[in-house]
Amino acid sequence: MPFRLALATPDLRSLQAAWAASATGGWAFMVALAVYAYGEGGAAAVGLAALVRMVPAGLAAPLLGRVSDRCSRRDVLLASTLARALLLSALSLAATLHAFPLVLVLAAVFTVAQAAHKPAQAALIPRLGPHAEAANALWTTIDNAAFILGALAGGALVATAGAPIAFTTAGLAFLLASFLLAKIKRDRPSLENSAANLKVPGTFKLAGLDRRAKTLVGVLSVSTLIEGMVDVLVVVTALELVHVGEAGVGWLNGAWGVGGVVGGVLAVRLARHGLPLGGLLIGVPLVALAVLPSPVAALFALTALGVGYSLVETAGITRLQRLTHDQHRARAFAALESTYWLTTGAGAMLAPLLIHLAGPRGALIIAGAGLPLTLLLTRLVPLKVATAVRPAAV
Repeated sequence: MPFRLALATPDLRSLQAAWAASATGGWAFMVALAVYAYGEGGAAAVGLAALVRMVPAGLAAPLLGRVSDRCSRRDVLLASTLARALLLSALSLAATLHAFPLVLVLAAVFTVAQAAHKPAQAALIPRLGPHAEAANALWTTIDNAAFILGALAGGALVATAGAPIAFTTAGLAFLLASFLLAKIKRDRPSLENSAANLKVPGTFKLAGLDRRAKTLVGVLSVSTLIEGMVDVLVVVTALELVHVGEAGVGWLNGAWGVGGVVGGVLAVRLARHGLPLGGLLIGVPLVALAVLPSPVAALFALTALGVGYSLVETAGITRLQRLTHDQHRARAFAALESTYWLTTGAGAMLAPLLIHLAGPRGALIIAGAGLPLTLLLTRLVPLKVATAVRPAAV
């Protein structure tokens, strides 16, 4: 079983369990925040809440990547998780007082702390066991399952008990994650990354990465740009194209999450072809949905899209781990994290423009063609996956 390899050591088990708790808490917080913001100021407030989350996190990620390369990555994960638990307590109090501007400020700080997590975790995984690819696949699977569970829990809690209780409950999930992370043996930074080394190039320059790694970061950035577009297109598809109403938006997003879980299970078995196959599973269903729109087609398309994104994410994480040296691996993933926050926001802003110019069907076709064409143009399709990563010395 590939997932048995992903849990081969006690530290890997603690890391994956901590990710399950923190991811569930994170998704619950984001859903609760959106619902709370809508109650405070309607759709404009929801958009403002998304903006203040995305931009600061995208700008802060490079600095956080440097920290992860210079310090113990376990310690960075622990500090990030504890900080989010404390911030959720403060958010609960601010929501109780109906201090919406303070909620927005705290939400921005929350996502800045969150931006440190994935780069540190991606850099730490190869040190914890010899089967990084299996661990990455399980990571992706857990993230998609947490999206489903966290979204349901966040929505239910804010609807029945209010935003303060929802924020507090999410904070408890982060406290659990902190306890699990504290059980992981503390890793040591390499000598090249010691705090005394002050002349470390910035993340946006992608220092230390070869051409293949830089190209890979670019391709994955295109995938997240399209992800931001699809976030908007799902709503438009449900309401204007297949006419399944507001409830249909939830069903289509749920199908995306279910597909992500399935894709995570398949990711290890399809490792050699994960990136090109994932790109096709993201692109082709969107084009097919534009050509033959129907409720059933929309469900199948979003499920396939979820599978595709899991394959792309797992393959992308694994390849970037293998194409980067340990001493600047976290910075490479911080660049990826930075582009995630910025490109998903850009995609969400681009989608309405495309819908205005080309209509919903045209926008679906453009979004569907984007990643397969990018893979073809960058010639990443034939790029083979390297052999398994060996854990770095600690």
